[in-house]
Amino acid sequence: MYIRNLRKPSPNKNVFKFASAKVRETIMCESTLEFDVCFYHEYNEAIEHYGSQPEGFEYRFKGKNLPYTPDTLIRYVDQTEKYHEYKPYSLACDPIFREKFAAKQEASLKLGIELILVTEKQIRINPILNNLKLLHRYSGIYGINVIQHELLKFVQKSGCITLKDICSEFKLTPGVSRSFLCSLIHKGILKTELYSDDLTLNPTVWRPS
Repeated sequence: MYIRNLRKPSPNKNVFKFASAKVRETIMCESTLEFDVCFYHEYNEAIEHYGSQPEGFEYRFKGKNLPYTPDTLIRYVDQTEKYHEYKPYSLACDPIFREKFAAKQEASLKLGIELILVTEKQIRINPILNNLKLLHRYSGIYGINVIQHELLKFVQKSGCITLKDICSEFKLTPGVSRSFLCSLIHKGILKTELYSDDLTLNPTVWRPS
């Protein structure tokens, strides 16, 4: 078993940094695909912890023991764990890759952890990905201002409202209204349909029960 260190500078490798409020550390990513999937993990309430480049292991392939490090180890709130590997769809369809990956999955199961392959077709889906990226911009904003307190009262009374409702009720521009909404959604105080409702348009929001 071994751990790769992405924090060590390398002239041959681009490393992307994702600031996670959930795990309270910077996640180091080797690709834009790994970086993009962090937005899903950050806002998935079933995930307790995630990171990059966990402790690696060896797998057997064509008579040889080969080293392998999954892209991430995810721990869920029910304390189950899963390894993830992120790859472009075109590579995931390659027969040799699939044969090797099956051997990696077999070795992973011997450690008691399932290894899952995730491609960009499962990650780069909109509006959800763009919505999560927009929410993440507001992850560093703490506290709730006076207008947001009044906005929450308005939502509580109305049941659910749209961004246009907020603009009309509080005489705010769409940009300001959207910033207030995104900050509250990021904190989990308001909810919206992230998979189908585009936050850059006229999303509907409500208070969670």
